[in-house]
Amino acid sequence: MSPQPDNALTAVQFEIMQIVWDAPGGATVAEIWEAISRSREVTRTTVLNLVGRLDKRGWLSRRKREGVYRYFAAVDRQTATGRVAEKFVDEFFGGSATELVMSLLGSKRITAAQVEELRKLLKSAGSQPPKA
Repeated sequence: MSPQPDNALTAVQFEIMQIVWDAPGGATVAEIWEAISRSREVTRTTVLNLVGRLDKRGWLSRRKREGVYRYFAAVDRQTATGRVAEKFVDEFFGGSATELVMSLLGSKRITAAQVEELRKLLKSAGSQPPKA
């Protein structure tokens, strides 16, 4: 199990990770394919290839149980979402989280309750020492 998988996740890869995170006993390729197929058309071979790449890159690990490989997340959801968010902010907002929030405020895609939650998070973050 690699603590630092290489590269970030694409949207489809992140979708696969969400399915695996939501499966406490791991998920087979067939189960992942079935979950994705509920919302759009995708071939089982495509899912197999994507899962194989995630395994090879260290995002997933696999264990054989009852003759079938079950895939497990090698990285917790919070760590992965943090990496996806960092990449998004870097690529679309020049690394500025402030620009992201200002964009959300300007587009009215953030509610008053979410603004209050952000205030609480910012206050909490401001009282913690910076990460090394």
